[in-house]
Amino acid sequence: MERCRLGLSASAFAVLGGVDASVQEAFEKGARHPDAAYLATMAVIGIDVLYVVTGMPTCTEDLSVSREEVSLLRAYRTSDDAGKKAAHAALQAIAQAFPGDMLSASGARASQPAAAAPPTETA
Repeated sequence: MERCRLGLSASAFAVLGGVDASVQEAFEKGARHPDAAYLATMAVIGIDVLYVVTGMPTCTEDLSVSREEVSLLRAYRTSDDAGKKAAHAALQAIAQAFPGDMLSASGARASQPAAAAPPTETA
């Protein structure tokens, strides 16, 4: 399910996990169980390890991730401190330029200035 959610083939998933395609197939059929090293590796690309291990998702929000997002996340996580700092600076600049389009840390849309309330009639 996690492989499909990420839109990856079994062979691509095997490569990302550092295992042979036959091992990935055995994992998916339940004939074999992944070890902690495999799960840690796959967590980097965004799989929900808790779901893989227990069948219970970490959270109920939509966790679908595009291939581009997986690629960006992998690049960020493998960057040195200077690369990560540059990524943060770029995203902060975007957030400041387009504050209404960005999500807050909680996942909610960043607040936009409230529109003026319509005048009320007085009797």
